[in-house]
Amino acid sequence: MRFPININKSVLYWICQISFWTFVGLFTLLTYFIQNQTLTTYTVIDTLFTMICLFGVSHFYRYIIIKRNWLKLLFPKLFPRIILVTLLIAIFTTPFNLISSYIFNIETFKINTTDIVNNIITLYIFYFFWTFGYFFYHYVSNYNRNLKWEAMINEFELNQLKSQLNPHFIFNALNTVKALVDEDPKKAKSSINQLSNILRNSLMMDKKKVIPFAEEMEIVKDYLALEGTRYEERLHVEYAIDDSALCYKVPPMMLQTIVENGIKHGISRLKNGGTISINTEVEGEFLKLKIRNSGKYDPKPDRKEGYGLKSTRQRLDLLYHQKASFNINNDGKEGVLTEIILPKWDESEISVSR
Repeated sequence: MRFPININKSVLYWICQISFWTFVGLFTLLTYFIQNQTLTTYTVIDTLFTMICLFGVSHFYRYIIIKRNWLKLLFPKLFPRIILVTLLIAIFTTPFNLISSYIFNIETFKINTTDIVNNIITLYIFYFFWTFGYFFYHYVSNYNRNLKWEAMINEFELNQLKSQLNPHFIFNALNTVKALVDEDPKKAKSSINQLSNILRNSLMMDKKKVIPFAEEMEIVKDYLALEGTRYEERLHVEYAIDDSALCYKVPPMMLQTIVENGIKHGISRLKNGGTISINTEVEGEFLKLKIRNSGKYDPKPDRKEGYGLKSTRQRLDLLYHQKASFNINNDGKEGVLTEIILPKWDESEISVSR
């Protein structure tokens, strides 16, 4: 629940105060009219005077709430206080109501125990609803503030991850071009153009939380073309992309990081090279990515997970709040399978106040 318009809290409080007690006054007059079929000037003045008194007492009640720091109390401690103080205020306010009725209806004024009890019950109900509204507003306000704070923290962490991921990728790509300069200058020149395209796209996407899968695939294909120039026949690439997967949203550089990891830690260490394949499936609301590469996944207990895999896990957790999954395991004797499952992107998942 969010308040779409930013209003000063003090102004909002007075607006709510006036609106609530105006409604109570009109409701009182309507009830009186239904019961008596008539409204006199004295009745209207009596109601107005009573509402002003109730208005003032509720403002004093707010002062007690703030002074005693009730807004910071948990519900088990807060609820008994509300019940007791609301009852005391209803009893305290009853004489004002009776005095008002006596002054403005002196000729017809009659009082008995039943009237006093009914008056206390009525005022208790009014003040109880006033208290509920007051605390409900602060609960929603604090809840929204916590959401914004959490979103800002998530935004900061995502930016930190992306700021570290891009230099990591650029360093590896430059090493690829460097290796070609002496071996084949012509291929090195072509590779520089490919690298330029990759860097241009990655910089354009740097400020985005997610991008269409189709755009991520363009970067991956450019990257694999660049690596294909380096490894030649040692690198084989296979694609099996479902057309319906192209509209899904994925974190920028996520797939490229997995592919890069497969080549660096798998295919590059094999004498005869190997194959990297990218498959997608759409099942219900979820996009399933399967990236296979030749090699072996051998995580050692005493060795930390590589930065690329670690950052991918963190970004998925931050963006999808544990709704996405990431697994990497050996697939047979000479292959590694990385599986990523992503839900459809919901723009409300991360909202940051701007």
